[in-house]
Amino acid sequence: MLSVGQQSVLLSIRQKGNIIVRIVFFGSGDFGCDTLAALTESGHEIAEVVTQPARPAGRGKKLLETPIAMKAQELGLNCRSCADVNTDEFVEHMAGLGPDVAVVIAFGQKIGPDLLNLPNCRFVNLHGSLLPAYRGAAPINWAIINGESEAGVTVIELNDAWDGGAMLGRSSLTIEPYETAGELHDRLAELGPQVILEVLSQIELGSDKPITQDETKASRAPKLRKENGKIDWSSDAVTIRNHIHGMWPWPGACCRLQQAEKDKIEKVTIARVSVVAEDDSLAAEPGAIGTVTEDLTVQCGRGRLRILELRPENSRLMNFADFVNGRRLRTGDRFLNG
Repeated sequence: MLSVGQQSVLLSIRQKGNIIVRIVFFGSGDFGCDTLAALTESGHEIAEVVTQPARPAGRGKKLLETPIAMKAQELGLNCRSCADVNTDEFVEHMAGLGPDVAVVIAFGQKIGPDLLNLPNCRFVNLHGSLLPAYRGAAPINWAIINGESEAGVTVIELNDAWDGGAMLGRSSLTIEPYETAGELHDRLAELGPQVILEVLSQIELGSDKPITQDETKASRAPKLRKENGKIDWSSDAVTIRNHIHGMWPWPGACCRLQQAEKDKIEKVTIARVSVVAEDDSLAAEPGAIGTVTEDLTVQCGRGRLRILELRPENSRLMNFADFVNGRRLRTGDRFLNG
């Protein structure tokens, strides 16, 4: 179902002449699902959806289709899985489809020059940042980790540089104080349809105005790894909060719980926190847990945090009260670095 804003864009497009664009959609992750649905509902012609092959997942290693493959099936679209779209065979297949535009969103493969140079086809990409900031695989996470107040999406024309193409459209929003990367991801995904639809309309009308990115303002957002999640309690409270929120739900900000009266160290992943104090004097060692009868606060190198949600190893996500009651935490217990 399209939002009110997306429906307004569609109405505007149709009033300009019922423009129909023939599209090949390249996507794998769920960041593009809303846009694929909107393109289908808009009346544009989806010639084909291209996605990564199914991969083993879970303990049983059962093959799991990509979110885009499942969305395409739900929408009744023709979907092709392809491990390498830059082969001669696929390039020839793509040429035979005769698309006006290729829309690329969270696809997971670099589009090579043979595809980019197909005649009469423009390749556009929806990226999860306000380019030229945060080029790379994890722009949403790094925006939160670095304490940005604003995030957004940018539609660019693909070229041979990673996320370096000319900008065709963008939309922004404010990052909320308690927002995790997963939640921001979903909100940004909802911006995608409107921006893509507007860009397609401009391309078909010949009114698009590509803007070259300012290379002096470019920054990187490299892919996250499991080790990026380790918490260092000697950092200040704001930095740790941003790190925790930017790591959820993957790879997760992790540390270890040490209980004074138990000979046990338990790994936990913290999902959401709030800053209690940004610049108090160091009342205890970093990682020390404060009064548990009122709130679960943790001493940082500077300032304190209140833990709101966390997940013990091999357990579910829970609020701090359930965690405290289940572990019978006491003042003097502490969190160790990840």
